[in-house]
Amino acid sequence: MQIITTGVVVVGGGAAGCYAALELSRKGIDSVIVCKGLVGKSGASLFAGNLVLGGGLLGNTPEQGRNTAEFLIKYHNQFLIDQNWAKRCGQWIENVYYPELEEAGLYFRRDDDGNVVTSPGKIRSIAANIQGNSGVPFMDLRRKQVMKAGIRRLEETTVTSLLHGADGKVCGVFAVNCMTGEYSVVVGRAVILATGYSDRLHIRSTGTREMSGDGIAMAWRAGASLVNLEMQWWHTNDVAHPPTWQRVQIYPNPVLGSDHSARMVNSSGEEFFNQQVDDPMAFGPYTIQLKRLVKQVHAGKARYDGGYYAGFDHVDFKEIDAYTTYGKPFYQLGLDPRKGPIETAVTAHYRQGGILVDNSNMRSSVPGLYVAGGVGGHSNGLIALVTFDGKTVADGIAADFDKLQSGKVPDDEIERERHRIEAMLMMDGDGFTPVVVKEKIRRVMWEKAGIEKNHAGLTSALEDLDRIRASVLPNMKVKNRTRVANYEWLDAIDVHNMIDAAELVVHSSIERRESRGPFMRTDFPETDNENWLAANVMIKTDNGFRFERNPYELTFFQPGFARRDNMMVPW
Repeated sequence: MQIITTGVVVVGGGAAGCYAALELSRKGIDSVIVCKGLVGKSGASLFAGNLVLGGGLLGNTPEQGRNTAEFLIKYHNQFLIDQNWAKRCGQWIENVYYPELEEAGLYFRRDDDGNVVTSPGKIRSIAANIQGNSGVPFMDLRRKQVMKAGIRRLEETTVTSLLHGADGKVCGVFAVNCMTGEYSVVVGRAVILATGYSDRLHIRSTGTREMSGDGIAMAWRAGASLVNLEMQWWHTNDVAHPPTWQRVQIYPNPVLGSDHSARMVNSSGEEFFNQQVDDPMAFGPYTIQLKRLVKQVHAGKARYDGGYYAGFDHVDFKEIDAYTTYGKPFYQLGLDPRKGPIETAVTAHYRQGGILVDNSNMRSSVPGLYVAGGVGGHSNGLIALVTFDGKTVADGIAADFDKLQSGKVPDDEIERERHRIEAMLMMDGDGFTPVVVKEKIRRVMWEKAGIEKNHAGLTSALEDLDRIRASVLPNMKVKNRTRVANYEWLDAIDVHNMIDAAELVVHSSIERRESRGPFMRTDFPETDNENWLAANVMIKTDNGFRFERNPYELTFFQPGFARRDNMMVPW
C-alpha cells in the first residue's frame, strides 16, 4: 500500500476536476487527481455535444444574453437553482471561459468565410470542431494542460472511501488501482469530489461505466447532506438498437449552421415533435421532447425503450453532415438517412441533484469535503457550468487553505476499508456475479423509478432494493481472484455504491410530492410552486435521515403560476 501526501486530493478527471486542479496549481497549491478512468477520457464531459453561448459572446444581443440566463434558470433547472449563482457563472463564462479556451487553442467550428458557426434561435450554441462531439477536443485540451502543469495523476484508480482525520474532518481517500490491484491512501488538507453524474443507475444511460453513483454514496457515508436527488434528466432520442449504442444521439435539438433539426415520429408514422415547428426559439428542447413522448406512450404509439423514431429525411442531409455527427449512426448501420428515421429510445442523462454545497466556495456540510461538477446538486449539466465549479472550489480552498490542516488518518480506519474491499475480492457465494447484480439494480430503477413513477412503485422499488441488499449482495460470486485488471472486482465495489445511491434517489423521489420538468409523478401530476419551489434536502441522522425544504429566491425570473399540470408547463 502506498501513502501519498499532497495539498488537495481531487477525485475525478472530468471538466470540473481538471479545472480545479489547474486553478489550484496556478495558486501554488499541489494536488493529486485520482480518476476511475483516464483523465479527460471518461464520464459526461467527454460526451458534451456543444457549447452554449452566454452574455454578449459572438454578437449575442442583450436580449439573447438574457434568454440564455432564462434558459439556464427556467428551462434547464426548473427554477431549482440559485439565480445569483447563475448570474456569477454567466459573467465568468463570457469574460473568462471562452476567451481562455480560444487562447489555449481550442478550435471552434468556422464556415468557409472564417465565421464561427452557431445554431439558430434565442439560445445559440457553437461546437468545438463538430456538434455532438465537442467534449473530445475539449477534454483532450484539459488533459494536455494537466500534464503540462505537472499535476500528478492516479488513473484507472477507483476511490472506495473518504477518510477522516483524528479531528473528524475529511482529509483523504482510500483507492484501488484497477490495473494492478495496488491500494493507495492519498492524504491532503482537503478533498474535492468531482466524480460527475450518477447516470448508470438505469438500464439505459448516456454515461460511461464509471458513473455508478460513487460520489453520492461515499459522501453520504461520510455524513454529507444531499439535495434534489430525484431530479433526473433524460435523453429522448438515443439509438435504440444495438443497445450498446445508448449514447449515440439523433438530437431533435437545433442543428449547428442549419434552420432545421431532427423530427420525432411515432409508431404510426405521425410526426409528434419538430423543433422548428413546436419550439423554434429553442428554449427547452429536452423537457418538451420528453413530454411529447409521454403523450405518445400514453396513446400506445411509443415505448420508452423504443417504438418511435427520429431522423432527418425532411432535410437536405448536406446540412447535417457539414457540422454535426448525427449522420454517423445511419451510415454505420448501413442506412440511408434520406429514406427515413431510425428507432430511438430514452436514456438516463444528467442527474440534476447531488451533494448539497455552499456554492460560493463549494464546501459540503462535512468539514474538509468540497464538491465540484455534476456530483453537486446546485445546477444541471453544461460543461461550462461544471468548469465554473472547478474555478469556484479552487478559490474556496485557497481562501481556507491556511486554516486547513493536513490530517493523519487513523490506521484502524484505513485497515477497516482495506478489509472491506478485500472481502469483495474473495466473495465465494453461490449467487449472481456482480455484473448481473448491477443489471438487477438498474432494472428496478428503470421500471419503478424511471420516467413516470408513483408512491406505490417507489415503495416497491425500495422493497426490491432491500431484498437485493439483504439476500443478493452477501451471496455474490466473484470468480476472478487476480488483482490485475480485475473488472469483476471493480463491479463488486460499484454494486455497493449503486445500491446506496439508488435507495437515496428513491427516498428523495418519494419526498418530492409534485411533478416538475423531467420529474414526473402520476399521483402528483401538478407542478406545485406554492410548496415545492424548493430544495429537497436530505440530511443524515443517527438513525437514518430527515428531509428539509428550503425555498429558492426568485431574484430574476419567476414561474408566473402557483399550480399547473406539469404536462402543460413549457419547461
